[in-house]
Amino acid sequence: MSSLPESLKTDRNIAPFIARSNELAQANPVVSYYCKIYVLDHILSNRLHVGNPEVEAFTVSLLDDTETIKASHEDENVRAVLADRQLSLNLVFAFGFRLFTSCLEDLSHYDGTNKIQLASKLRATINFLSVLKVFTGTEDSSLDFSKTSGGKCTSRHEFDAFIKEKLKTLKFQLSRLIKDEIPLQGEEEELAELGNVKDNSDDASPFPSAPQDLSDIPGRSESTSPPLNSSSTQIPGSPRLPHSPRLPKSPLGPSSPTLRSSSGSPAFKLPGAPRFDPGSEGSDSDLGPFKLPGAPKFLPDDDLSHINKTSSIQMFPPDNEVKPALPPKPTPKPVIHKPSASETHHKPITKESLAEIIDTTEQIAQIQKHAKFAISALNYEDLETAEKELAHSMEILQLVKKHTS
Repeated sequence: MSSLPESLKTDRNIAPFIARSNELAQANPVVSYYCKIYVLDHILSNRLHVGNPEVEAFTVSLLDDTETIKASHEDENVRAVLADRQLSLNLVFAFGFRLFTSCLEDLSHYDGTNKIQLASKLRATINFLSVLKVFTGTEDSSLDFSKTSGGKCTSRHEFDAFIKEKLKTLKFQLSRLIKDEIPLQGEEEELAELGNVKDNSDDASPFPSAPQDLSDIPGRSESTSPPLNSSSTQIPGSPRLPHSPRLPKSPLGPSSPTLRSSSGSPAFKLPGAPRFDPGSEGSDSDLGPFKLPGAPKFLPDDDLSHINKTSSIQMFPPDNEVKPALPPKPTPKPVIHKPSASETHHKPITKESLAEIIDTTEQIAQIQKHAKFAISALNYEDLETAEKELAHSMEILQLVKKHTS
């Protein structure tokens, strides 16, 4: 089959199905064959090959490829299935529907770590279920859709509507996955648990309700709480200190005001204005026993060396001698590493060694090819094909390893 033309690489009904066909060429030849039939049906029904030599050559090559697969496949079972449309329908439907249920199961256990793989699996399942349009596009009395669907669909139209419904579900889930709208596993349970905790916290208030009346307070009685507006209640005055000197009345202001109780009798006196003005100057005799501190006699920058010569505490002037600077430390010389003069000598390539290298390269390519087929089979849960391809790959690998050692 020739390579895909540039004009068809952006067609959603061609490029993805050719890629799926190549993936399943070894893992599931029947589904791979019908992926190519789907592409041929799309090209011919839309007349994409008309007026385009590249598309026309690709279509002819694809037709020859499908005829070769159907006529000369090495597996007898594959040829038998391809020769019977009912068996082909059953196999393609079972393969696609098994992937459909697997996708739904993966979505129910989605934890956000396999987003890319799950999106690829959803797209592949959409392609494989779309291949079933090959069997529903035309009326074929030999097909029993009730047998294929297990009795769910009795006619071609019901089967076609059933497939369209599954495709709609897959596309909707793929859109939700791309938009990150699918809830993660365990997230719904955590949200429900948080909702229950919040409801319980709303029912139990963290603050006790205030009492409606003072009588609700425990231990309180009428005898211990007299009314506040009683005429006998007086605010106690300030206590008098023993032997406190009596100060004369201040000439700067009137006497202290006296507060009276509700009965008219004097209760206590407020303090009056101070007798002395802190800013006024006077003799010590005028101030009496109260004396404010004066300004300091010496400033911080005065010479205090001649003060208090007889005191036991001696003052020493600061040492103004300049200490000699330490010599600078010698700078270590950088260590220069000389490159080794030894050279690596390679074994010269001869005609025999070149042939051995080419043969080994081809065998490694065969190992990679079988490994890719095994990976494709594992992607579609075909364990038998994966095991067979891995066994072929390991056999070639052992031969290469034995030959090169």
